[in-house]
Parts: sequence; structure tokens; C-alpha cells
Amino acid sequence: MVSLLEKWFGTQRTHPDFRFRGFLFSALLFISSSFVFFIYYNLVIDYFPPMLIANSVSLFFCIIGGYYLLIKKRPKVAATILQLIVSIDTFILILIDGNEEFALVFAFLTPVMGVFLLGYRNGSILSLVYFAGIFYFCFTQMDTWQPEIFLPISLIHFSFIYSLLLIVSFFYDSSRRKAYQMMEETNRQLQELATTDVLTKLRNRRYMEDQLLNAIGNHYIAMLDVDDFKKVNDQFGHDQGDKVLIKLAEVLMHNIDLLDTVGRWGGEEFIIIFAEQNLAQLEEKLKQLNYSVAHTDFGIGRPITISIGLANHYANRHRDCIRAMDQALYDAKANGKNTYSIAS
Repeated sequence: MVSLLEKWFGTQRTHPDFRFRGFLFSALLFISSSFVFFIYYNLVIDYFPPMLIANSVSLFFCIIGGYYLLIKKRPKVAATILQLIVSIDTFILILIDGNEEFALVFAFLTPVMGVFLLGYRNGSILSLVYFAGIFYFCFTQMDTWQPEIFLPISLIHFSFIYSLLLIVSFFYDSSRRKAYQMMEETNRQLQELATTDVLTKLRNRRYMEDQLLNAIGNHYIAMLDVDDFKKVNDQFGHDQGDKVLIKLAEVLMHNIDLLDTVGRWGGEEFIIIFAEQNLAQLEEKLKQLNYSVAHTDFGIGRPITISIGLANHYANRHRDCIRAMDQALYDAKANGKNTYSIAS
């Protein structure tokens, strides 16, 4: 049954909208069934044309609401249609019956359903307007209602219950929505932390590998390694070494294009996924990277240089491409460092 609902709703059961659409579908089904019963009741058992027409029109719009929910996949439109059906039909019933058969109890449907279907803002506005109409009707008619006289205390009780339901519904739905927004923001922050390198604030290895493994088509990738970084740590200490890596990350970010992605692979190694496909243009970028890093003041009284290995990457040959990039980096180191090499 759930799989069928997923197909009808056009969304997975894990999606936040699935529960709302499920509630909307159940409400449409239940209320449509109720209208069918009342059509039969007003046609066969107690013939009453006004309510027969009202219920028939309401049933028709329930079908329209179902069409927007299941076919058009527009639950907000379906929710608006359903809420208007409930509010208008119950209002007509109250205008016709007054306090007979305690018809006023149907007024309680609007504040509860309105908040859930339309959200706490729009639902509350509709409920207040609806209440104003009911209140005015009761206030002007209660002295003439028979056989049960609708006394002022009855109106007070009605107003209290209505207001209570509205307030509870308002705060429940608003807090639920805010809690969901906070949860979404927390999840986003956790996802950001899980894919960000703590030291440099660049993307981490996990993120970069996910990008490479899920890439469509080929991309050129470059591994960058700080030359003689161990000497930096030994001579200036690890704190200063960390500052060098942070500064290097800033230099790399300023020397890549908007569509390129740079991340920290680990230790003093960085990786760049290039959007550029033209090899000649890429060579110019690599030269610029070598130049920019070598001419940046890292605050240690000596230059910092990098060696770069470039390779073409295909997701279905990920490990082989990484090895080719590593070999190109090794070749750059062997060629005197502060240069680049391209995998053959």
C-alpha cells in the first residue's frame, strides 16, 4: 500500500512531504465518503434540496482536489480546495440549521484542519475570518433559536473552545515547522562539517573522492604537494607548518576558476578538479599555480613551492587515474620540484 501511495504522490516515504500528502489523501477520502452519505441521506431518507445541492457540489470539488493531489502533484492546491470545501459547507450547514442537532460543532473543523492544511499563518487567518462570520451569525440569531435557546454563556463556551483549538493548532504546527527547519539546518551543518577540512576549510578527501566517483564524463585532476614540507615543520614547528597550509589553501582558492574544485587530500597534499578540458589552457593554469605559490610570502623567511601532477580522470577507472596522477607528481618531484608533470 505504501509503495502504491509513493507512486501516486510522486515522492518517497522518507520525504517530509509524504506524511502531509498522506494526511491530505486520507482527509479527501474520508470527507468525500461523508458527502456521499449525506447526499444519500438528503435524497432518500430526509429529502432536503439545499443540503443535497451543497453536498453534491462539495463532492465534485473533492474529486477536483484529488485530481490535483494525485495527477497534477500539486498538494498545496488540493489542500486549499479541501479546506474551502470544509469551511464553506459547514458554514452553510450552520446557517441553515442554526443550533439544531448541534450543527455548530462542525465549526470546530476549520481551525484544526485549516492550520494543518494551509499552515499556521494562512490557516489562522482563515479561521479568524470564519469565526467572525459564525460569531456574528450566532450573536444575531441566538435569541430566536428553538427549542434550545443559545444563551450568552453558550456563545462564550463556543468562543472559548474555538479559540483554544485554534491556539493549540497554531502553536503545534508552528513549533513543528520550526523544529523541522532547525533539523534541516543542523543536518546541513553536519553535512558541511563532514565534507570540510578542519584546518584549511577546503573540501576534504571524502568530498573530493565522492565528486570523482560520481562524475559524469572525464575531468582533469591535479595533485599538489608542498616541496620539502618536512623541513618546514622541523625548522619552524608544526604550528607554523599549519599556517603555511592555511595560507597555501587561500592561494589555491584565488588561482582557480569558479567551476573548479580544490580540496585537501591529506597532509601537505592538495587536489584540484578542473572544469577546463583544453590541455593547453590547463598547462597555463599549472604554470600560474607554481608561480603564485613561489611568489607568496608565507611569513617564514623562505619561499614555499609546490610540485604538481596532472592526469585525466574517469570515474570507472578511478584508482588507475589516481595512480597516474601520483606518478605524474613523482615525476615533477624528480624533475627538480616547483614544476608540473602531465601523466601520459
